[in-house]
Amino acid sequence: MITAGSRFFANGGGAVGRRAFLCGAAGLAAAPAWAAGAPALRLGVLPFGTVQWVAETIRLNGLDRANGFSLQTAKLANTEAAKVALMGRAVDVAVSDWPFVAAQRSHGGTLTFSPFSSSLGGIMVPAASPVRGLADLKGLRLGVAGGAADKSWLIVRAAAAKQGVDLAQSAQLSFGAPPLLSASLAQGGLDALLTFWNFCARLQAGGLREAIPVAECAQILGLHAPPVLVGYVFDATWASANPALIEGFLKASVMAETLLATRPAQWQAIRPFMDAPGDTLFQNLKSRFLEGVSRPDAATLRAQATQLLAVLAQHGGGAAASLPDGVFWQGA
Repeated sequence: MITAGSRFFANGGGAVGRRAFLCGAAGLAAAPAWAAGAPALRLGVLPFGTVQWVAETIRLNGLDRANGFSLQTAKLANTEAAKVALMGRAVDVAVSDWPFVAAQRSHGGTLTFSPFSSSLGGIMVPAASPVRGLADLKGLRLGVAGGAADKSWLIVRAAAAKQGVDLAQSAQLSFGAPPLLSASLAQGGLDALLTFWNFCARLQAGGLREAIPVAECAQILGLHAPPVLVGYVFDATWASANPALIEGFLKASVMAETLLATRPAQWQAIRPFMDAPGDTLFQNLKSRFLEGVSRPDAATLRAQATQLLAVLAQHGGGAAASLPDGVFWQGA
């Protein structure tokens, strides 16, 4: 546990890193009286999303009240619904990826991104499958969680292209929601599935095998470290008008992640929200979540993103080669 927490601090927490940890003990105390009328922050959560674990840790420990806000969660159906909710101002914050933010920025949008996790998924196959590499996917029925613009799919496509394989043409593709595609793979309706890390953990607990991690595809593309793709997305104009609210939320989320990295009892408290009845699945989800805890600063994120976009553009990954200003939140 301490290793994960140490890696978190080594990655840097920006304005809400070590300072947030040091005041974590105060956050566990009773909230001050003035917090009773604290402003609400609406966080969009998915039924299969791991941000719900952080949200419940915040609530159970009173970290929202300790940081001057009241956390409200809104259940969203899927990743596309999260994007719609953000753009329609139905929620203040939701988890998405920075390529989506970059695309919105390039069309005049004002969304911005703060990092949440560097955990990446992978391509899952039945245990007896002969698939060992990207070239083995040619002609197979390949499911892709999310959609054609999903960040992991872009990386996998680009890595395959670098090896001379056009998966968009040579594989039989099916895009859809992770739970449905997982069920299809388990029932034999798919030969392989590119899915999110938490679904990889669930499939592994059921006896399936991770044949090709997305992190391995990033290495094929020459990326030196797993890119941080997933984070908290919110409107920069709203955040600038409510600096204490957004910074309070980001600080509380760091505190929650620190508790999860250092206090095992916190995991038992949120286990009802993890849909992990078996201990093997529970431990898989816990360890993979902690491995992905990462809060690089805006400058590091921009350098990572610039490199990734250039590589994707070079290998036909379907991304623009330039990064608009304002994609990464630098604080109020």
